[in-house]
Amino acid sequence: IAFFATIGSTILGTVAALGLSSRYMPYKAAFMALLISPMIVPLIISGTAIFFFMAKVGLAATHTGIILSHIILGTPFVVITVTATLTGFDHSVTRAAASLGSNPVNTFMKITLPLIMPGVISGALFAFVTSFDEVVVVLFLAGLENTTIPIQMWVGLREQLSPTIMAVATCLIVMSTLILVSAELLRRRSERLRGINR
Repeated sequence: IAFFATIGSTILGTVAALGLSSRYMPYKAAFMALLISPMIVPLIISGTAIFFFMAKVGLAATHTGIILSHIILGTPFVVITVTATLTGFDHSVTRAAASLGSNPVNTFMKITLPLIMPGVISGALFAFVTSFDEVVVVLFLAGLENTTIPIQMWVGLREQLSPTIMAVATCLIVMSTLILVSAELLRRRSERLRGINR
């Protein structure tokens, strides 16, 4: 679930950040507030709203519903990191490529994407951790057949304290630490690529 949610969040968040970075985008502040609202609104409220929506469209208690809800929760992290990366982006490079006959897709793949890749990867890592560690929304949406690792750990802690739970918790802590270190290294690499060495 976390894998597919990360892919969806990364694509949506990157596209949204690119749109928000455009000078011709109207109502940027309103769109930005809407996109990052899942980070601000308490999870219990988000979970309730997502459950009622998924139930109405018939996706409650399905893997698809859980993945879509995780995409909603993970997208803000990608938007923020990619937007921060695009802050120092020199758009004259893309204009130069266009003046030399490069089409928009080729310009994005060969110029824009490599320069913003550290921000994209950082956002994807945060989206993955958010999805992998999500409990509240999954409690609303998961049926009897849809059990994620955090839900299984939560149930295990309530019913019995087994060594397996401790081992999994340790692995999660180590993985989170590695992801945070990777995100910091990517941030520094992004600054070097943009010529903002400290």
